[in-house]
Amino acid sequence: MCICLSILLIIQVNNRKPYHSINFIIAHDGFTLYDLVSYNNKHNEANGENGNDGSNDNFSWNCGFEGETSDASIKALRSRQMKNFHLTLMVSQGTPMMLMGDEYGHTRYGNNNSYGHDTAINNFQWGQLDAGKNSHFRFFSEMIKFRRSHGVFRHENFLEKNDVTWHEDNWDNYESKFLAFTLHDNDGADIYLAFNAHNFFVKVSIAPAPPKRHWFRVYSAHECSRDFTYLFAEVDTNLSSPDDFVVEGVPGIGSTYNVAPYSCILLEAKS
Repeated sequence: MCICLSILLIIQVNNRKPYHSINFIIAHDGFTLYDLVSYNNKHNEANGENGNDGSNDNFSWNCGFEGETSDASIKALRSRQMKNFHLTLMVSQGTPMMLMGDEYGHTRYGNNNSYGHDTAINNFQWGQLDAGKNSHFRFFSEMIKFRRSHGVFRHENFLEKNDVTWHEDNWDNYESKFLAFTLHDNDGADIYLAFNAHNFFVKVSIAPAPPKRHWFRVYSAHECSRDFTYLFAEVDTNLSSPDDFVVEGVPGIGSTYNVAPYSCILLEAKS
């Protein structure tokens, strides 16, 4: 908390705005987004320096296996994690920065210092982009469009108390890996976000939508109940394409939602 406050104070010097800060998960150095969820350690042997080059601090998690795998469950988890990262970036106040290639899942096979390679390690793979246009790329593209069309993610000034409601009563629990909040829009088009980094489901109560509005969410048949408040939704990273991002929203469940392990949801209030 002290670090966050210090950063906030530094940024606000000379009347600087949220858009003066650059938010990113991945930069040109280090792992790509795909490698961030696929490798625990750097694999720089191809650089000819016996693996001594490149950072040893990658802050990554391979989701249970180092490198390429045919395990469907690990591949699904990696896909989910990439969507989680991308959604988090796109709903953050400030200017987002992406690494070219992350929109289709570019890999450098664990090489985190690849500047010297004029090969597929660094070259843009158009075939992979085409292959993922209806799944991975689709989610990334729709999330960018969603950010651009919703001013609640692009506040002119830093958020104040009335701009956000935190749905949290577990602040003192250092083991907690769940966070939920509502971003309030002036015209009532609020956005509800929940992030679950636990390895188990978290059942949450959804805050009431603004007056004359209903929440929109992704439909999930096994979660239907008789207690309808007409939740409709945009995003659930646990679901496969095209259900992970439904632009118009489809009928869903009532006042609670089971947020899957390692996933996040985005709900939009619509009239």
